[in-house]
Amino acid sequence: MYLIVISKEDPASVNIYHELLRNPIWSLKQDLKFEDNEVHTYLNKALMVTINQYHLFYDNLDKQINSNLARNFGAVLNLTAVIFASKHKSASGMKTLTVHPIGNYSKAEYGGKSEELVPAAPHIMTMAYRLLNKHALKYDLEHSVTFEATHHGPYLETPSFFIEIGSDEAAWNEPKAAAAIAQTILDLLEMEYEDHCKDYPIAIGIGGGHYAPRHTDVARKKRVSFGHIIPSYALDNISEQMLMSAFKQTPGAKYVYFHRKSIKKDKYRELKSWYEQHGHEVIRSEDLEDI
Repeated sequence: MYLIVISKEDPASVNIYHELLRNPIWSLKQDLKFEDNEVHTYLNKALMVTINQYHLFYDNLDKQINSNLARNFGAVLNLTAVIFASKHKSASGMKTLTVHPIGNYSKAEYGGKSEELVPAAPHIMTMAYRLLNKHALKYDLEHSVTFEATHHGPYLETPSFFIEIGSDEAAWNEPKAAAAIAQTILDLLEMEYEDHCKDYPIAIGIGGGHYAPRHTDVARKKRVSFGHIIPSYALDNISEQMLMSAFKQTPGAKYVYFHRKSIKKDKYRELKSWYEQHGHEVIRSEDLEDI
């Protein structure tokens, strides 16, 4: 079961919520509330809840959901992934549609815990990126569709990712951008993701800027699923514990994909050697099959 999280404090999130509810698949759970807000379900595939605060600071939401709602379903909820529908904010104001894993490689400045990563959902998140590309074209959007490197909170123990509209108030309220994300989420609910990508290698990504341009490009063209992404700007101060945590918190990961041109040669050789010594294989795009 997917958990879709909407925040009343986030205009893009609310916009996506209204687009999701345009589809009649949702059932309103009568007499069931979370934080005094309506709860919707889609068969046994998805649960959609609305929270009163901004997503980034709601640590342990997965536990709160189970604590408050599981009794109404007769069992502890088996959550496949948590999908946070959200805004993306940047000073550039660039129109974007993004997906990214969550956690902090160093100090937690925007929610979550310092030096703690949330489990990634590599197959599901990478599929969401590809679907988002398709729907951006369908809705004739000018937005850049990308991954982002792992960043910010909240802290959870369930595989999670954010899917976002950026990057300013005007963009957050665009119906077509919200429709593209809503349709992406709906497609995920209908797909048996293991039938589509169960044999795709799972990798963590290292290098590049915040929008992970090389990993974004590779995911669009090649059979691979990315989990946590460590940007170049995080490499100077990252601990070995966090280098390994990117693997441990990417379920199924066996490989490392470097954006080599974005990393100093000495640093690249150091990291490549370190990961290989710890039993992880470095892959390049030519090692991967085309989609």
